[in-house]
Amino acid sequence: MTMRKIFTLCVGLLAGLAVQAQSDFPLQFVDKDGQIIPDGTELDILEYEEDELFGDILMPTNVWVKNISDGTVQGGGSYTIQKIDNGSFQTCFPSNCMRQSVEGTFSTGNDAFMPGQLRNMQTEWLPTDEGICVVTYQLQTYSQNPFTQKWMLDANGPTITLNYFYGTTGINEIKNEKLKMKNGDGSWYDLRGRQVQGRPSSGVYIMTDGKHIRKVAIK
Repeated sequence: MTMRKIFTLCVGLLAGLAVQAQSDFPLQFVDKDGQIIPDGTELDILEYEEDELFGDILMPTNVWVKNISDGTVQGGGSYTIQKIDNGSFQTCFPSNCMRQSVEGTFSTGNDAFMPGQLRNMQTEWLPTDEGICVVTYQLQTYSQNPFTQKWMLDANGPTITLNYFYGTTGINEIKNEKLKMKNGDGSWYDLRGRQVQGRPSSGVYIMTDGKHIRKVAIK
């Protein structure tokens, strides 16, 4: 199995707007160590695996979901495929696997999460050629209707955006973005959402080029 690992984590904040934390939501996105991934985070994913058995290219997300509450939670999610150049996007969360190859918004269904349970999302892009896939995932909780016994959407929770880059297209995308940040191209905001004129000299700021949003520490 061949693997290339270039994995960057950034906080995706909406410039000019205050972002409401959802740290009290019972279901949270976490990394493999169980550390909470902040609401609104964007993940740039360039890591891929070659399936020696079937020959597929898999780009795993490496994200888990944890029930941080003391009670059982019926949870699931929805995801919006904003862009998919080729191949298909697959998710096996919370229980059943489903695969989509077109843009749109889809529901994952729901399942019970025990207190403290950590569950691998088993979510990945399967590209068939160079390109980009962008997916925004949102966690949700459900409650059961006492009359119909059907599970109904109760509340929307935190989101993450998955930016998959495969091949030289992805590498060039990352290089171009880093170059823009180095040159100070784009708009800059402080952490309270106030726009800053020009590239700041030091501190922590939000930078956007109209397509990507990054939290940048300047020393």
